[in-house]
Amino acid sequence: MNQEVNPKVEEWVKEPPFDDPLEQQKKPDFSYENWFKRGWALPNAVESLIELLNREDLENPSGNGMRAAYGLGWIGDKRPQITEALLRCLPSKDLNLRIEAVAALGRQGDASIVPTLAKLLLDKNENINVRGNACISIGRLKAPSSEKLLTDALNDEAPFIVLCAKEGLRLFHEK
Repeated sequence: MNQEVNPKVEEWVKEPPFDDPLEQQKKPDFSYENWFKRGWALPNAVESLIELLNREDLENPSGNGMRAAYGLGWIGDKRPQITEALLRCLPSKDLNLRIEAVAALGRQGDASIVPTLAKLLLDKNENINVRGNACISIGRLKAPSSEKLLTDALNDEAPFIVLCAKEGLRLFHEK
């Protein structure tokens, strides 16, 4: 279902410097908190971000999908269309989009996606940042069956995954 994208949301999503050193130099005082406040106040922000993700060409990514995924991860809206759009992005050729989609999925609260995240975590050929975000997202979702998955990840050969498993367990047990 194609929705219209609010052009102001499309402009807004491109503002953060993220990991571009030249952009960071131009915006040394960029406030993500203020950026979120402005974005969330835009009409149809969530619908527009979902549509941006749904339009993203996974074979020839635009680079803006990761920004839309990041925004959706922090927006606090838990509708199923967000989870669907984020799951759609997991096979993207854009590594940053995949990393942000996995992180955002953990904030959606849908524990039914734990098996998908578990596959990413257990895939030793998967990018380590995707695997690490899978650990943290699994912990955030607090599915009872996932504690063992995180405990097992404490024995991973990659120290970064062990750190992420510890964080996942911390989140899992957080009240």
